[in-house]
Amino acid sequence: MKLKAFIFSLLLIFYSVLANTVKDDIQIIVNDVLKDHDVKVGIYVESLTKDNFKFFLNHQMPLIPASNQKILTTSTALLKLTPDYRFKTLVLTDGYIKDGVLFGNLYLKGGGDPSLTEEDLKSIVKQLKEIGIKKIDGNVVGDGSFFSEEGRGYGWPEKDFDYCFTAPFSGLSLNENCLTVKVFVGSKKVSVEFYPENSYYQVVNTLKVSKHHTGYSVKVEGNKIYISGSVKAGTQFEISIPVKNPAIFTTSAFYTILKNSGIQVKGRYFIENTPSNLKTLVTHYSIPLKDIIKKTNKNSDNFYAEQIFRTLGREIFGKGDSETSARVVLNTLREIGVNINNIRIYDGSGLSRYNLITAESLVKILSYIYNTPYFFDFYHSLAISGVDGTLKHRFYEIKGKVYAKTGYIKGVKNLSGYVLSKSGEVYVFSILTNDLKSTEVANKLQEKICSTLAER
Repeated sequence: MKLKAFIFSLLLIFYSVLANTVKDDIQIIVNDVLKDHDVKVGIYVESLTKDNFKFFLNHQMPLIPASNQKILTTSTALLKLTPDYRFKTLVLTDGYIKDGVLFGNLYLKGGGDPSLTEEDLKSIVKQLKEIGIKKIDGNVVGDGSFFSEEGRGYGWPEKDFDYCFTAPFSGLSLNENCLTVKVFVGSKKVSVEFYPENSYYQVVNTLKVSKHHTGYSVKVEGNKIYISGSVKAGTQFEISIPVKNPAIFTTSAFYTILKNSGIQVKGRYFIENTPSNLKTLVTHYSIPLKDIIKKTNKNSDNFYAEQIFRTLGREIFGKGDSETSARVVLNTLREIGVNINNIRIYDGSGLSRYNLITAESLVKILSYIYNTPYFFDFYHSLAISGVDGTLKHRFYEIKGKVYAKTGYIKGVKNLSGYVLSKSGEVYVFSILTNDLKSTEVANKLQEKICSTLAER
Protein backbone atom coordinates (compact mmCIF):
# COMPACT_ATOMS: atom_id res chain seq x y z
CA MET A 1 0.00 0.00 0.00
CA LYS A 2 2.85 2.36 0.87
CA LEU A 3 4.52 1.61 -2.48
CA LYS A 4 1.29 2.36 -4.38
CA ALA A 5 0.87 5.63 -2.50
CA PHE A 6 4.47 6.55 -3.26
CA ILE A 7 4.05 5.83 -6.99
CA PHE A 8 0.79 7.79 -7.06
CA SER A 9 2.54 10.75 -5.42
CA LEU A 10 5.34 10.60 -7.99
CA LEU A 11 2.81 10.61 -10.82
CA LEU A 12 1.05 13.63 -9.34
CA ILE A 13 4.37 15.47 -9.10
CA PHE A 14 5.27 14.45 -12.67
CA TYR A 15 1.99 15.67 -14.18
CA SER A 16 2.12 18.84 -12.10
CA VAL A 17 5.62 19.62 -13.39
CA LEU A 18 4.54 18.78 -16.95
CA ALA A 19 1.48 21.04 -16.66
CA ASN A 20 3.59 23.89 -15.32
CA THR A 21 6.06 23.40 -18.19
CA VAL A 22 3.25 23.69 -20.76
CA LYS A 23 1.88 26.77 -19.02
CA ASP A 24 5.32 28.36 -18.99
CA ASP A 25 5.82 27.57 -22.68
CA ILE A 26 2.48 29.14 -23.63
CA GLN A 27 3.18 32.21 -21.50
CA ILE A 28 6.55 32.66 -23.24
CA ILE A 29 4.82 32.39 -26.63
CA VAL A 30 2.20 34.97 -25.63
CA ASN A 31 4.83 37.40 -24.32
CA ASP A 32 6.99 37.00 -27.41
CA VAL A 33 4.25 37.25 -30.05
CA LEU A 34 2.29 40.08 -28.44
CA LYS A 35 5.17 42.35 -27.52
CA ASP A 36 4.91 45.70 -29.29
CA HIS A 37 1.34 44.87 -30.44
CA ASP A 38 -1.67 46.62 -28.96
CA VAL A 39 -4.34 43.95 -29.50
CA LYS A 40 -7.10 42.42 -27.40
CA VAL A 41 -6.49 38.76 -26.65
CA GLY A 42 -8.49 36.13 -24.78
CA ILE A 43 -7.03 32.63 -24.33
CA TYR A 44 -8.26 29.54 -22.53
CA VAL A 45 -6.65 26.10 -22.78
CA GLU A 46 -7.31 22.98 -20.74
CA SER A 47 -6.79 19.25 -20.91
CA LEU A 48 -9.83 17.04 -21.41
CA THR A 49 -8.02 13.88 -20.32
CA LYS A 50 -6.11 15.16 -17.27
CA ASP A 51 -7.63 17.53 -14.75
CA ASN A 52 -4.42 19.25 -13.68
CA PHE A 53 -3.81 21.58 -16.62
CA LYS A 54 -5.37 24.94 -17.44
CA PHE A 55 -3.96 28.10 -19.00
CA PHE A 56 -5.96 31.29 -19.25
CA LEU A 57 -5.41 34.92 -20.13
CA ASN A 58 -8.24 37.48 -20.27
CA HIS A 59 -10.48 34.42 -20.54
CA GLN A 60 -13.58 36.29 -19.36
CA MET A 61 -13.08 39.31 -21.63
CA PRO A 62 -15.99 39.67 -24.13
CA LEU A 63 -14.58 39.69 -27.67
CA ILE A 64 -15.99 39.55 -31.20
CA PRO A 65 -16.13 35.87 -32.20
CA ALA A 66 -16.42 36.23 -36.01
CA SER A 67 -17.10 32.72 -37.35
CA ASN A 68 -16.42 31.12 -33.97
CA GLN A 69 -20.08 32.09 -33.54
CA LYS A 70 -20.85 29.00 -35.62
CA ILE A 71 -19.70 26.86 -32.67
CA LEU A 72 -22.65 28.21 -30.66
CA THR A 73 -25.09 27.73 -33.54
CA THR A 74 -24.09 24.22 -34.59
CA SER A 75 -23.59 22.80 -31.09
CA THR A 76 -27.01 24.10 -30.03
CA ALA A 77 -28.55 22.60 -33.18
CA LEU A 78 -27.08 19.17 -32.40
CA LEU A 79 -28.32 19.34 -28.81
CA LYS A 80 -31.82 20.65 -29.58
CA LEU A 81 -32.63 19.25 -33.03
CA THR A 82 -30.40 16.10 -32.90
CA PRO A 83 -27.96 14.96 -35.64
CA ASP A 84 -30.61 13.19 -37.74
CA TYR A 85 -32.92 16.20 -38.08
CA ARG A 86 -33.85 16.88 -41.70
CA PHE A 87 -35.21 20.05 -43.27
CA LYS A 88 -38.47 19.57 -45.19
CA THR A 89 -39.67 21.27 -48.37
CA LEU A 90 -43.30 20.54 -49.21
CA VAL A 91 -45.27 20.66 -52.44
CA LEU A 92 -49.00 20.96 -51.79
CA THR A 93 -52.22 21.75 -53.60
CA ASP A 94 -55.63 23.21 -52.84
CA GLY A 95 -57.10 21.38 -55.82
CA TYR A 96 -57.39 17.90 -57.34
CA ILE A 97 -55.90 15.91 -60.21
CA LYS A 98 -58.08 14.62 -63.05
CA ASP A 99 -56.99 13.31 -66.46
CA GLY A 100 -53.46 14.67 -65.99
CA VAL A 101 -54.64 18.15 -65.03
CA LEU A 102 -54.15 19.69 -61.59
CA PHE A 103 -57.20 21.87 -61.08
CA GLY A 104 -55.96 24.33 -58.47
CA ASN A 105 -52.78 26.01 -57.27
CA LEU A 106 -49.45 24.31 -56.65
CA TYR A 107 -47.64 25.46 -53.49
CA LEU A 108 -43.91 25.23 -52.75
CA LYS A 109 -43.57 25.57 -48.98
CA GLY A 110 -40.06 26.09 -47.63
CA GLY A 111 -38.78 24.62 -44.39
CA GLY A 112 -35.55 26.57 -44.02
CA ASP A 113 -33.44 24.05 -45.96
CA PRO A 114 -30.00 25.61 -46.63
CA SER A 115 -29.03 22.84 -49.05
CA LEU A 116 -31.92 22.97 -51.57
CA THR A 117 -30.58 22.96 -55.15
CA GLU A 118 -31.87 23.18 -58.70
CA GLU A 119 -31.38 19.40 -58.96
CA ASP A 120 -33.64 18.93 -55.93
CA LEU A 121 -36.38 20.98 -57.61
CA LYS A 122 -35.97 18.90 -60.77
CA SER A 123 -36.38 15.76 -58.66
CA ILE A 124 -39.56 17.20 -57.14
CA VAL A 125 -40.94 17.99 -60.60
CA LYS A 126 -40.11 14.46 -61.74
CA GLN A 127 -42.18 13.10 -58.85
CA LEU A 128 -45.07 15.38 -59.82
CA LYS A 129 -44.97 13.95 -63.34
CA GLU A 130 -44.87 10.42 -61.93
CA ILE A 131 -48.16 11.00 -60.10
CA GLY A 132 -49.68 12.02 -63.41
CA ILE A 133 -49.55 15.82 -63.55
CA LYS A 134 -49.19 17.14 -67.10
CA LYS A 135 -50.87 20.50 -66.70
CA ILE A 136 -51.52 22.95 -63.85
CA ASP A 137 -54.78 24.84 -64.18
CA GLY A 138 -53.78 27.38 -61.57
CA ASN A 139 -50.82 29.30 -60.16
CA VAL A 140 -47.45 28.32 -58.70
CA VAL A 141 -47.20 29.79 -55.20
CA GLY A 142 -44.09 30.00 -53.03
CA ASP A 143 -44.15 30.24 -49.24
CA GLY A 144 -41.11 31.38 -47.25
CA SER A 145 -42.98 32.01 -44.00
CA PHE A 146 -41.15 29.24 -42.11
CA PHE A 147 -38.93 32.12 -41.00
CA SER A 148 -40.64 35.30 -39.83
CA GLU A 149 -37.94 37.42 -41.45
CA GLU A 150 -36.00 37.42 -44.72
CA GLY A 151 -32.83 39.36 -45.39
CA ARG A 152 -29.53 39.98 -43.63
CA GLY A 153 -28.37 40.17 -40.03
CA TYR A 154 -28.02 43.19 -37.77
CA GLY A 155 -24.49 44.55 -37.89
CA TRP A 156 -23.50 42.91 -41.18
CA PRO A 157 -21.10 45.04 -43.29
CA GLU A 158 -23.09 46.69 -46.10
CA LYS A 159 -19.95 46.99 -48.23
CA ASP A 160 -20.05 43.19 -48.61
CA PHE A 161 -23.69 42.93 -49.69
CA ASP A 162 -22.68 42.41 -53.33
CA TYR A 163 -20.95 39.13 -52.42
CA CYS A 164 -22.57 35.74 -51.95
CA PHE A 165 -20.97 35.14 -48.54
CA THR A 166 -23.55 37.64 -47.24
CA ALA A 167 -26.50 36.17 -49.20
CA PRO A 168 -29.87 36.78 -47.48
CA PHE A 169 -31.54 34.08 -45.39
CA SER A 170 -35.10 32.92 -46.08
CA GLY A 171 -37.54 30.16 -45.20
CA LEU A 172 -37.60 29.27 -48.91
CA SER A 173 -34.16 29.35 -50.51
CA LEU A 174 -32.31 27.88 -53.46
CA ASN A 175 -28.62 27.44 -54.32
CA GLU A 176 -27.65 29.28 -51.10
CA ASN A 177 -29.50 32.29 -52.54
CA CYS A 178 -26.68 32.94 -54.95
CA LEU A 179 -27.27 33.36 -58.69
CA THR A 180 -24.50 32.49 -61.14
CA VAL A 181 -24.55 34.39 -64.44
CA LYS A 182 -22.44 32.83 -67.20
CA VAL A 183 -21.52 35.07 -70.14
CA PHE A 184 -20.23 33.71 -73.47
CA VAL A 185 -18.92 36.19 -76.05
CA GLY A 186 -19.10 34.93 -79.64
CA SER A 187 -17.74 36.54 -82.78
CA LYS A 188 -20.94 38.49 -83.34
CA LYS A 189 -23.17 38.13 -80.29
CA VAL A 190 -23.15 37.67 -76.55
CA SER A 191 -25.17 34.90 -74.84
CA VAL A 192 -26.06 34.75 -71.15
CA GLU A 193 -27.09 31.77 -69.01
CA PHE A 194 -28.44 31.64 -65.45
CA TYR A 195 -27.75 29.03 -62.81
CA PRO A 196 -30.19 28.19 -61.45
CA GLU A 197 -32.55 28.88 -64.35
CA ASN A 198 -35.34 31.25 -63.32
CA SER A 199 -37.96 33.65 -64.61
CA TYR A 200 -37.33 36.36 -62.03
CA TYR A 201 -34.08 37.97 -63.14
CA GLN A 202 -33.73 39.73 -66.49
CA VAL A 203 -30.49 40.68 -68.22
CA VAL A 204 -30.06 44.06 -69.89
CA ASN A 205 -27.00 43.36 -72.01
CA THR A 206 -25.14 46.17 -73.78
CA LEU A 207 -21.83 44.30 -73.84
CA LYS A 208 -20.03 44.88 -77.16
CA VAL A 209 -17.80 42.48 -79.08
CA SER A 210 -14.58 44.31 -79.91
CA LYS A 211 -11.00 43.71 -81.03
CA HIS A 212 -9.88 45.58 -77.94
CA HIS A 213 -10.76 44.27 -74.48
CA THR A 214 -11.56 47.21 -72.22
CA GLY A 215 -13.41 45.20 -69.58
CA TYR A 216 -16.97 44.84 -68.37
CA SER A 217 -19.15 46.00 -65.50
CA VAL A 218 -22.19 44.52 -63.79
CA LYS A 219 -24.91 46.38 -61.91
CA VAL A 220 -28.01 44.91 -60.26
CA GLU A 221 -31.15 46.98 -59.79
CA GLY A 222 -34.15 45.09 -58.49
CA ASN A 223 -34.59 42.06 -60.73
CA LYS A 224 -32.60 43.54 -63.62
CA ILE A 225 -28.93 42.74 -64.22
CA TYR A 226 -27.11 45.30 -66.37
CA ILE A 227 -23.98 44.05 -68.15
CA SER A 228 -21.96 46.57 -70.14
CA GLY A 229 -18.47 47.06 -71.55
CA SER A 230 -16.34 45.95 -74.45
CA VAL A 231 -14.66 42.52 -74.69
CA LYS A 232 -12.94 40.34 -77.27
CA ALA A 233 -14.68 37.45 -79.03
CA GLY A 234 -14.11 34.15 -77.24
CA THR A 235 -14.24 35.74 -73.80
CA GLN A 236 -16.11 33.81 -71.09
CA PHE A 237 -16.77 34.89 -67.54
CA GLU A 238 -19.01 34.17 -64.56
CA ILE A 239 -20.63 36.53 -62.09
CA SER A 240 -22.03 35.46 -58.72
CA ILE A 241 -24.86 37.62 -57.40
CA PRO A 242 -26.60 37.32 -54.00
CA VAL A 243 -30.36 37.07 -54.49
CA LYS A 244 -32.29 39.94 -52.90
CA ASN A 245 -35.73 38.28 -52.74
CA PRO A 246 -35.04 34.58 -52.11
CA ALA A 247 -38.62 33.26 -51.81
CA ILE A 248 -39.86 34.77 -55.08
CA PHE A 249 -36.57 33.83 -56.78
CA THR A 250 -36.91 30.18 -55.69
CA THR A 251 -40.55 30.11 -56.79
CA SER A 252 -39.61 31.49 -60.20
CA ALA A 253 -36.96 28.78 -60.60
CA PHE A 254 -39.54 26.12 -59.67
CA TYR A 255 -41.98 27.64 -62.18
CA THR A 256 -39.30 27.58 -64.90
CA ILE A 257 -38.36 23.96 -64.18
CA LEU A 258 -42.03 22.91 -64.33
CA LYS A 259 -42.45 24.49 -67.75
CA ASN A 260 -39.12 23.20 -69.09
CA SER A 261 -40.08 19.67 -68.02
CA GLY A 262 -43.14 19.77 -70.26
CA ILE A 263 -45.75 20.54 -67.59
CA GLN A 264 -48.05 23.29 -68.82
CA VAL A 265 -48.78 26.05 -66.32
CA LYS A 266 -51.83 28.19 -66.98
CA GLY A 267 -51.28 30.73 -64.22
CA ARG A 268 -48.41 32.84 -62.92
CA TYR A 269 -46.03 32.56 -59.97
CA PHE A 270 -46.05 34.61 -56.76
CA ILE A 271 -45.54 34.23 -53.00
CA GLU A 272 -48.04 34.07 -50.15
CA ASN A 273 -48.59 32.07 -46.98
CA THR A 274 -49.89 28.56 -47.55
CA PRO A 275 -53.49 28.00 -46.41
CA SER A 276 -54.15 25.20 -43.93
CA ASN A 277 -55.62 21.80 -44.80
CA LEU A 278 -53.89 21.45 -48.17
CA LYS A 279 -53.03 18.09 -49.70
CA THR A 280 -49.32 17.20 -49.71
CA LEU A 281 -48.12 15.88 -53.07
CA VAL A 282 -44.35 15.67 -52.48
CA THR A 283 -42.11 15.94 -49.42
CA HIS A 284 -38.43 16.61 -50.04
CA TYR A 285 -36.03 15.89 -47.17
CA SER A 286 -32.57 17.38 -46.86
CA ILE A 287 -29.49 15.41 -45.88
CA PRO A 288 -29.20 14.94 -42.07
CA LEU A 289 -28.29 17.90 -39.89
CA LYS A 290 -24.94 16.29 -38.97
CA ASP A 291 -23.93 16.54 -42.65
CA ILE A 292 -25.33 20.07 -42.98
CA ILE A 293 -23.23 21.08 -39.96
CA LYS A 294 -20.13 19.55 -41.53
CA LYS A 295 -20.35 21.99 -44.43
CA THR A 296 -21.23 24.84 -42.06
CA ASN A 297 -18.13 24.46 -39.92
CA LYS A 298 -15.49 23.03 -42.25
CA ASN A 299 -16.10 25.64 -44.96
CA SER A 300 -17.39 28.33 -42.59
CA ASP A 301 -20.58 28.67 -44.63
CA ASN A 302 -22.43 31.77 -43.43
CA PHE A 303 -25.67 30.99 -45.26
CA TYR A 304 -25.92 27.49 -43.79
CA ALA A 305 -25.29 28.89 -40.31
CA GLU A 306 -28.02 31.53 -40.64
CA GLN A 307 -30.57 28.99 -41.87
CA ILE A 308 -29.76 26.63 -38.97
CA PHE A 309 -29.89 29.54 -36.51
CA ARG A 310 -33.41 30.63 -37.49
CA THR A 311 -34.61 27.04 -37.67
CA LEU A 312 -33.77 26.77 -33.96
CA GLY A 313 -36.12 29.63 -33.15
CA ARG A 314 -38.85 28.23 -35.37
CA GLU A 315 -38.64 24.65 -34.09
CA ILE A 316 -38.24 25.41 -30.38
CA PHE A 317 -40.39 28.53 -29.91
CA GLY A 318 -42.39 28.67 -33.16
CA LYS A 319 -40.79 31.87 -34.47
CA GLY A 320 -37.91 31.91 -36.94
CA ASP A 321 -36.26 35.25 -36.28
CA SER A 322 -32.89 36.32 -34.87
CA GLU A 323 -34.17 37.42 -31.45
CA THR A 324 -36.05 34.17 -30.80
CA SER A 325 -33.19 32.06 -32.14
CA ALA A 326 -30.69 33.89 -29.92
CA ARG A 327 -32.93 33.06 -26.96
CA VAL A 328 -32.77 29.36 -27.85
CA VAL A 329 -28.97 29.44 -28.01
CA LEU A 330 -28.58 31.42 -24.76
CA ASN A 331 -31.03 29.15 -22.92
CA THR A 332 -29.11 26.10 -24.12
CA LEU A 333 -25.77 27.55 -23.03
CA ARG A 334 -27.19 28.35 -19.61
CA GLU A 335 -28.51 24.78 -19.32
CA ILE A 336 -25.04 23.32 -19.95
CA GLY A 337 -23.40 25.56 -17.35
CA VAL A 338 -22.03 28.42 -19.46
CA ASN A 339 -22.08 31.91 -17.94
CA ILE A 340 -24.06 33.91 -20.51
CA ASN A 341 -23.59 37.34 -18.90
CA ASN A 342 -20.79 38.26 -21.31
CA ILE A 343 -22.39 36.74 -24.42
CA ARG A 344 -24.25 38.76 -27.05
CA ILE A 345 -25.89 37.04 -30.03
CA TYR A 346 -27.10 38.91 -33.12
CA ASP A 347 -26.74 36.23 -35.79
CA GLY A 348 -25.77 32.60 -36.34
CA SER A 349 -22.76 33.02 -38.61
CA GLY A 350 -20.56 35.62 -36.91
CA LEU A 351 -20.78 38.29 -39.62
CA SER A 352 -22.18 40.79 -37.12
CA ARG A 353 -19.64 42.86 -35.21
CA TYR A 354 -22.13 43.12 -32.34
CA ASN A 355 -21.70 39.48 -31.30
CA LEU A 356 -19.61 38.95 -28.16
CA ILE A 357 -18.20 35.82 -26.51
CA THR A 358 -15.40 34.90 -24.10
CA ALA A 359 -12.64 32.34 -24.58
CA GLU A 360 -13.80 30.62 -21.40
CA SER A 361 -17.36 30.26 -22.71
CA LEU A 362 -16.19 28.73 -25.99
CA VAL A 363 -14.03 26.20 -24.14
CA LYS A 364 -16.93 25.29 -21.85
CA ILE A 365 -19.15 24.65 -24.88
CA LEU A 366 -16.47 22.52 -26.56
CA SER A 367 -15.81 20.63 -23.32
CA TYR A 368 -19.50 19.92 -22.81
CA ILE A 369 -19.94 18.61 -26.37
CA TYR A 370 -16.92 16.34 -25.82
CA ASN A 371 -18.91 14.44 -23.19
CA THR A 372 -22.13 14.00 -25.21
CA PRO A 373 -23.20 11.27 -27.67
CA TYR A 374 -23.05 13.96 -30.38
CA PHE A 375 -19.35 14.67 -29.99
CA PHE A 376 -18.11 12.86 -33.09
CA ASP A 377 -20.75 14.50 -35.28
CA PHE A 378 -19.52 17.87 -34.05
CA TYR A 379 -15.82 16.95 -34.01
CA HIS A 380 -15.85 15.73 -37.61
CA SER A 381 -17.57 18.94 -38.71
CA LEU A 382 -14.49 20.98 -37.80
CA ALA A 383 -11.67 21.87 -40.18
CA ILE A 384 -8.60 19.63 -39.84
CA SER A 385 -5.10 21.12 -39.85
CA GLY A 386 -3.34 20.65 -43.19
CA VAL A 387 -6.17 18.44 -44.46
CA ASP A 388 -9.43 20.21 -45.27
CA GLY A 389 -11.78 23.13 -44.83
CA THR A 390 -10.49 26.49 -43.67
CA LEU A 391 -7.38 24.84 -42.15
CA LYS A 392 -6.34 22.96 -45.30
CA HIS A 393 -3.40 25.28 -45.92
CA ARG A 394 -2.35 25.84 -42.31
CA PHE A 395 -0.48 23.89 -39.61
CA TYR A 396 1.27 21.54 -42.07
CA GLU A 397 3.84 20.63 -39.41
CA ILE A 398 1.07 19.24 -37.17
CA LYS A 399 -1.13 17.90 -39.95
CA GLY A 400 -4.24 16.13 -38.67
CA LYS A 401 -3.66 17.19 -35.06
CA VAL A 402 -5.88 20.29 -34.85
CA TYR A 403 -9.67 20.12 -35.27
CA ALA A 404 -10.97 23.65 -35.00
CA LYS A 405 -13.28 26.44 -36.12
CA THR A 406 -11.65 29.47 -37.65
CA GLY A 407 -13.08 32.96 -37.49
CA TYR A 408 -12.20 36.07 -39.46
CA ILE A 409 -13.67 39.49 -40.13
CA LYS A 410 -11.70 42.73 -40.45
CA GLY A 411 -9.59 43.26 -37.34
CA VAL A 412 -10.59 39.89 -35.86
CA LYS A 413 -9.02 36.45 -36.21
CA ASN A 414 -9.93 33.56 -33.91
CA LEU A 415 -9.43 29.83 -33.55
CA SER A 416 -11.19 27.44 -31.16
CA GLY A 417 -11.27 23.66 -31.05
CA TYR A 418 -9.24 20.61 -30.07
CA VAL A 419 -5.57 19.57 -30.29
CA LEU A 420 -4.39 15.95 -30.18
CA SER A 421 -0.96 15.64 -28.55
CA LYS A 422 1.77 13.06 -29.22
CA SER A 423 1.17 11.57 -25.77
CA GLY A 424 -2.52 11.01 -26.54
CA GLU A 425 -3.77 13.94 -24.51
CA VAL A 426 -6.70 15.98 -25.85
CA TYR A 427 -6.57 19.72 -25.31
CA VAL A 428 -9.51 22.06 -25.82
CA PHE A 429 -8.66 25.68 -26.56
CA SER A 430 -9.90 29.08 -27.64
CA ILE A 431 -7.62 31.84 -28.90
CA LEU A 432 -9.48 35.10 -29.61
CA THR A 433 -7.72 38.15 -31.06
CA ASN A 434 -9.45 41.48 -31.74
CA ASP A 435 -8.31 44.98 -32.79
CA LEU A 436 -5.75 43.53 -35.20
CA LYS A 437 -3.91 45.72 -37.67
CA SER A 438 -2.49 42.59 -39.31
CA THR A 439 -3.53 38.93 -39.14
CA GLU A 440 0.14 37.91 -38.81
CA VAL A 441 0.03 38.34 -35.03
CA ALA A 442 -3.02 36.09 -34.67
CA ASN A 443 -1.59 33.47 -37.04
CA LYS A 444 1.67 33.24 -35.08
CA LEU A 445 -0.12 33.03 -31.75
CA GLN A 446 -2.46 30.27 -32.95
CA GLU A 447 0.24 28.25 -34.70
CA LYS A 448 2.79 28.39 -31.88
CA ILE A 449 0.30 27.52 -29.13
CA CYS A 450 -1.26 24.66 -31.12
CA SER A 451 2.17 23.30 -32.09
CA THR A 452 3.31 23.39 -28.46
CA LEU A 453 0.22 21.44 -27.38
CA ALA A 454 0.50 18.93 -30.23
CA GLU A 455 4.14 18.13 -29.42
CA ARG A 456 3.39 17.20 -25.79
